[in-house]
Amino acid sequence: MKIILFSGLLLCISSCRANVTTPYWEIADPSLPDIAMIRMVRTGAAVVIYNPDTCQKIGAACGFFRTHAFAHDRLNHTILASPESYPLSMETQADCWAAKYGKPDEVYAAVQFFMENANNPNWKIHGDRVRRAENVRSCAIQVGNWIGK
Repeated sequence: MKIILFSGLLLCISSCRANVTTPYWEIADPSLPDIAMIRMVRTGAAVVIYNPDTCQKIGAACGFFRTHAFAHDRLNHTILASPESYPLSMETQADCWAAKYGKPDEVYAAVQFFMENANNPNWKIHGDRVRRAENVRSCAIQVGNWIGK
């Protein structure tokens, strides 16, 4: 993977995820209250912003959430003001896209994260965590991207 630093932004040129071939920008922002989100910059490019401190705590699951944020762009979802503004249908689609195209270990880690933290108020996760875990697992199984049981 080739990485270029341009104007303080990180651009992944080849593949930032296992099967994701479209390049996208990522910015680490330790003040971000969410794990990851997507925004448009003045140039019209999609930018995934993620909290590196939270990512360090949740490990491989962070890659899934970054891929999920990118999925909103790939699925032509309108980029809204905040992650909780997305309708449930768009969140479900982004979860499924990330489950299909994300790295298998990150997909598995996200399902574990959802299940283990189903009642943990310390993590800002939108929607029903158990349903999200089931959706992610099902989508990953459909395309052979599931490494769990």
